[in-house]
Amino acid sequence: MFQEEYEKLSRGERSQFSEVVNDLLYECFIPRKLYDRKASMFKANPDYLFLERHLSLFKDYLSFMEIEVNQAEDDGLFYVVSALEKNHLRIDVVTTLIVFALRSYYEEAIGREPETIEVDMTYGSLAAFLQEKGLSNLTKRLSSTTIASSLRTLDSFNVVTRHQGNYGDPSYRFFILPTIRYVISSEKMNALYNFLTKPEEEAESTSLFDLSPKEENLHPEDIPVEETK
Repeated sequence: MFQEEYEKLSRGERSQFSEVVNDLLYECFIPRKLYDRKASMFKANPDYLFLERHLSLFKDYLSFMEIEVNQAEDDGLFYVVSALEKNHLRIDVVTTLIVFALRSYYEEAIGREPETIEVDMTYGSLAAFLQEKGLSNLTKRLSSTTIASSLRTLDSFNVVTRHQGNYGDPSYRFFILPTIRYVISSEKMNALYNFLTKPEEEAESTSLFDLSPKEENLHPEDIPVEETK
C-alpha cells in the first residue's frame, strides 16, 4: 500500500516527504502555522498542509517503526507517538521548570482569550511569572542563561518560537505554541508541581521527563522517574 501511494508522488513531493518525515522524528511536532519574523506574522506551514494531504502515506510509513502520527486539529498541530521506549530526550530540572511555567501561563492566557492559539511572552514576563509562582527559588541553576538555553531546546521542538531578538539578549520576545499542551498534560500539572517542590538536592538529582516521541501523547506522567546516569 505504501509503495503504491509513494510512487504516485512527484520527485518534488518525494523530497518533501523525506523532509517532513525527518522533521516529525526530530521535532515531534508540526504546527499548522509558522512565525515569519520578517513579516511579523504567522503564516501557513507548507509541511503541515503536505502532511495533511498525505496523512495516510505518513501513517503507513511510520507504522513500520511503531510510530503513530496524530492530528490535534483544534490546536493546529500534528504530533508523533512512539510505542518504543527509545530515542527520548531527557530534559533537566531547569527546562522542566520552564515547561511547567509556560504551560501554566499559556492556559491562563487562553482562559482570558479563548480564540488565541499562540501566546506572546517576554523574558521579563517569564521571569516575573517564575517568581510569582514560587518556582524561581526551587533551584540555584535557574538564571537568565539557563532559561535562554532551555528556550532554545524547546524552540527546536516547536514548543516555542522566537518573536523578537535572540534568546540570551537582554530583552527578547517569543510565542508559546499550542504544542505546550502535549508536553505536559492537564491531569498531571499538580503532580509535577508536587515533584518540583521537593527539596532542591533531591529534585536536581532526578531526571524529570522526556521530550520526544513516546506513548500517551508525549505526556511526562507516563515516564517513570529515574536517577540520571
